Amino acid sequence: MSRQPLPRTPNRLDAIDGARPMDEQLLAMIVGLTSEVTILRARLDAAERLLEASGALTPGAIDGYEPDAAAVAAREAVRLATIDKVFRPMREAALADLAATTSAGDAA
Repeated sequence: MSRQPLPRTPNRLDAIDGARPMDEQLLAMIVGLTSEVTILRARLDAAERLLEASGALTPGAIDGYEPDAAAVAAREAVRLATIDKVFRPMREAALADLAATTSAGDAA
């Protein structure tokens, strides 16, 4: 059986009538994140099943894992970088709106 690879990036969505640019940004973020989570879950499931089948991992080992301080710090760094990347479009749009509002207020 031949499998089709999952797309690496979601297709661009058609514009929604009456939607603000920020609405489209948010929808694109949700679609992109959902796609990534789905791919990650499938890959994690495959890795866990292969490791358990080979005997390298016992069932429940991942759920019982307690990371050490270095692992916690590394995970936190990845978490913060991910949040920064995911919310960058909204942050940039909000800063642009703020700049436009501030310059419009200065002109009045």
